Amino acid sequence: MSGNTNEETIVNGFDLGIDDFVKKPAQLSELTVRVRRLIGTPINAKKKRVSSNSKISKACVGIVIPCYNEESRLLSKEFTDFIESNLGYHLCFVNDGSTDKTLEVLKQLTLGREDYISVFHCKKNKGKGEAVRQGILHLVKDSQLDYLGYLDADLSTDFKDFEDLVKTIDGSNYKIVSGSRIARMGADIHKESAREIISLTINLIIRKILGMNFKDTQCGAKIMHRDIVEEVFAEKFITRWLFDVEIFKRIRNMYGKEQAKRMICEQPLNRWVHEEGSKLSMKDSFAIIGQLFQISSHYRQAY
Repeated sequence: MSGNTNEETIVNGFDLGIDDFVKKPAQLSELTVRVRRLIGTPINAKKKRVSSNSKISKACVGIVIPCYNEESRLLSKEFTDFIESNLGYHLCFVNDGSTDKTLEVLKQLTLGREDYISVFHCKKNKGKGEAVRQGILHLVKDSQLDYLGYLDADLSTDFKDFEDLVKTIDGSNYKIVSGSRIARMGADIHKESAREIISLTINLIIRKILGMNFKDTQCGAKIMHRDIVEEVFAEKFITRWLFDVEIFKRIRNMYGKEQAKRMICEQPLNRWVHEEGSKLSMKDSFAIIGQLFQISSHYRQAY
């Protein structure tokens, strides 16, 4: 089974003695039928129901989901439904020192799904940036994963949009594909009006710092190629909430402005909804402006 659809490769495979060739993405039901045709069904085998919606993805993808006191907001069924119908994905929940029952909920989520869902536990709360960094560095140890990314636990960006980000990076030379919550015709994007005004102000400062015209660096949905992960995430971020800006700044400093533009793609989302209970308050939003100047100073001196 392979994502390589080159006709010569497939023909050579049969010449070498393979019994079958399955192109990815493939439905799990198709794979089951093909294997059964080749080896038969054991006499005493118990039939396991296979969802016709289950598919094996062309690429193997690891998704980090940072969690801090998410006991009441973890939409367990949405996570389990996705992982059971999309083989080739691995969800890594990072418990960032939660003080509620988040860890218990996550452990329950993994039962019977250990190959597809894992939990990385941090005893102390160190902020979203460090939680994502630890999760990414944990997942990159799995050589089977082609791409690694992260997604918010409240699923304000849903899996359908995330899959679209994966399709874009898998069919291009981009190293990072970042979701964008810019309101546009046909998209379901909802923000609080006051939060939107603050966001526009912050984004203006971010564009000045990066020297690149990104419209939304802070979206919590990103996917990246594994070959840049260890370099980009090697060092701790200096801020708790603005690590996305630091990622882009590190890419620019490492590869140069023009190359960075070619490496990063900003892709508009079809849906994004601000969920109640967000950890980032309006007061935090104003503190962010000071942290942005801290980033500007740090990365100017560090590189």
